[in-house]
Amino acid sequence: MKILISWIAYNNDFDAGEVNESGPTYNFHNYFYEEEEGYDKHLLLAAESSENLRITQLQNKLERDFPQHQIEPKIIKINDPIDLREVKTKVEPILLDLSEHQIDIFFSPGTSIMQVAWYVCHSSLGLNTRLIQVRPSRYSENDEPERLIMDVDTSDIPKGIILKQKHLGSKTYEHVEDYLITESIKPVYENASKIAETDNITTLIHGETGTGKEHLARFIHDNSIRSEEPYIPINCSAFNDNLLESRLFGHKKGAFTGANEDKDGIFKKADGGTVFLDEIGDISPYMQQALLRVLEEKEITPVGGTPEKVDVRIIAASNKNLVQLCKDDEFRWDLFYRLNVAPLELPSLQERGKEEIEKMINFFIDQKKETLKKSTKLELSKEAKSKLVNYGYPGNIRELENLIERLYVFTEDEVTENDIPRFVKENDNEKSLLLDDIEKGHIKYVMDLYNGNQSRSADAMGIVVNTLKSKMEKYGLVREDFL
Repeated sequence: MKILISWIAYNNDFDAGEVNESGPTYNFHNYFYEEEEGYDKHLLLAAESSENLRITQLQNKLERDFPQHQIEPKIIKINDPIDLREVKTKVEPILLDLSEHQIDIFFSPGTSIMQVAWYVCHSSLGLNTRLIQVRPSRYSENDEPERLIMDVDTSDIPKGIILKQKHLGSKTYEHVEDYLITESIKPVYENASKIAETDNITTLIHGETGTGKEHLARFIHDNSIRSEEPYIPINCSAFNDNLLESRLFGHKKGAFTGANEDKDGIFKKADGGTVFLDEIGDISPYMQQALLRVLEEKEITPVGGTPEKVDVRIIAASNKNLVQLCKDDEFRWDLFYRLNVAPLELPSLQERGKEEIEKMINFFIDQKKETLKKSTKLELSKEAKSKLVNYGYPGNIRELENLIERLYVFTEDEVTENDIPRFVKENDNEKSLLLDDIEKGHIKYVMDLYNGNQSRSADAMGIVVNTLKSKMEKYGLVREDFL
């Protein structure tokens, strides 16, 4: 298909309240719409305003005078028409949706920022686009409008390019709202910033429990053009189907027992903003189908009601392997692909390494002094810090944060090794960073396997019995515990 796309010209397309037949849009249809085998459709854009009736007025006039021309009006919510970032992020997904077609961008109508946005999209998205201008008849040699194709070099940068309006200074993401962004996750936040700049892109955040998935989702919202609109998170695993459906989509009065009045759901409340769906891997096949409809149709159906359009950005997260769930027929492939357009993955705290764990410990010590209103800063002895740094943190950042709070509550002065909780000192978990802890765990596993038989256990581990006994004594392991 060959598509024409342009903004409505609120001033020049109208004269004294009527459609101006000398205006840019009417002129284009009158002189150029049927040239070069013609266009299949004209996508006519208008910024949402109190003058929305104008686009209908222009559409009716064009369809009446040019009945063979297909006009498709589209009203777009734009808060600031001179904000290049906002305008670009609104038109970019429209162009990407038309990527299979030839697109002619009628450049002339619209504000100067709208024209710059067209130029940036044309030069960077790698689509089959042309920029078209029309020279008014009063400036042409033959007293008729002239169509001009703007010759603009396009970029080899792929369509993921993000234009950022530069401000003094630069983003390092070192601290974001009292949150420490260390070296290992800076690339994640840099990609999240790019995602934020591109509207209507769904994001799936992968990561273990406690790795900071909700903070990352909030970061995307706060750095997007939706930042002034609602951000609403919900943990999908906390509700059964009936409650989750009502929470997400709302319900109408009388839809079920206890529904005494209409109630908006989260998607309606977040209209224009962002919904964060945590633990998306725990929802049922029924709710997967319902969410797929939201993503495909941009509409919700309240319980007991009829479909309603919503404009919401969806960010989802899971600590489960969704690909494996899809292979096991427990999660829909089509929903996965809809959610996984721009995936992000947060590493576990263990994967981030000892250096970053130590930085996080120091960060939370400083932060919790302020939030807990403590007069003195927590001090750690060398032995205490070593225990904290070498602990495996199966609960990741959330567990570390809670642990520092606990130490502030129960410790007055310096934190010694005796103040460290037993589970941290024993480090009895598979995520320990210490070789001794791994060896101790393996000895316990083998001794359990052979019911406390030291000879068979030593033979299985490839060591002599005396070495095994020595190591068991070192780790405080008693043979009788395995009988």
